[in-house]
Amino acid sequence: MLIFLSDSCGGSEELAKRADAALAAVGKPLIKEIKKKESGAPYCDNYYISVTHTDGVVMLALSDKPVGIDAEKSDRKVPETMKDIFNWTAYEARCKLSADGIKLSEVRAGGDYTDGVSFHTFLRGYVLAIAGGDKDLFVVCV
Repeated sequence: MLIFLSDSCGGSEELAKRADAALAAVGKPLIKEIKKKESGAPYCDNYYISVTHTDGVVMLALSDKPVGIDAEKSDRKVPETMKDIFNWTAYEARCKLSADGIKLSEVRAGGDYTDGVSFHTFLRGYVLAIAGGDKDLFVVCV
């Protein structure tokens, strides 16, 4: 799984172009056109893909397996029903993995949504959560 990160980017389309340059440099297939499902979730024909963007950062996850990614500033306020920012990013990553969308009406107060999240960390002042995806993880700043 590859995670592409940029803090000076014009959005996910621009990040995909930069990611293609990095993929070409290591001999990986380029990203085919990024399309959107009716739900708004991005997809492409040759990778599983997930995108997150928030306050100054865009991240793009590419994997051979279904993947969901979310990042938020570590000081972001989260809905009262969530325990903390780790729980919130885990919830969003899992929603993106399942393509069900975020349904705050279904969130249990005090529930733990970190189960099933394969990777959770701080990165450049953000909390990053990844659900699903490949076992191997590489972060590339572009």
